[in-house]
Amino acid sequence: MDTRVAARYARALFQVAQQHNMVAAVSDDLSAITQALQSDERFHAFLNDPTVDRGTKQEVLTKVFSDRATALTMQLLRLLVEKRRDNMVEPISEEFSRLRRESENVLFAEVTSAIPLSDEEKNALVRRLEVQTRKSVEATYSVDSKLIGGIRVAIGNHVLDGSVRGSLNRMRDRLLYDV
Repeated sequence: MDTRVAARYARALFQVAQQHNMVAAVSDDLSAITQALQSDERFHAFLNDPTVDRGTKQEVLTKVFSDRATALTMQLLRLLVEKRRDNMVEPISEEFSRLRRESENVLFAEVTSAIPLSDEEKNALVRRLEVQTRKSVEATYSVDSKLIGGIRVAIGNHVLDGSVRGSLNRMRDRLLYDV
């Protein structure tokens, strides 16, 4: 239920942002707010605390973000607090980002590697994905030592697994199937 409500808010916000040519600015605002929520436990707890008065929340949000965020983003924050949906900032931000990428024909890739990738390797990987998919690619990077070596790229429902762990798992599956 919450994801459907978040999707409605995100779609409405996206439509208004498109009308005013503010999609990039609002996307940056939502990313910054989400980052603040994820990095500061006290801020997250404050915003999601139902016992805190709505007026107090709106005052704090105005003091913290009014000089950094667009008026449209501030309107969304005030509306969410007023409707007691202040816990939906993160899902709205995720859905807004998805809508932006979709409208700009951009793919989102999650790259996981066994060791940290250099900037050159990241750029080469993104260029290669862009050539193969014929779309722009935005990527996030993470490290998982369990991969042993290589990388795994997830784009939507597709996973390109070039890791040593993935190769070993595929080899094990083939051996089990043959036996």
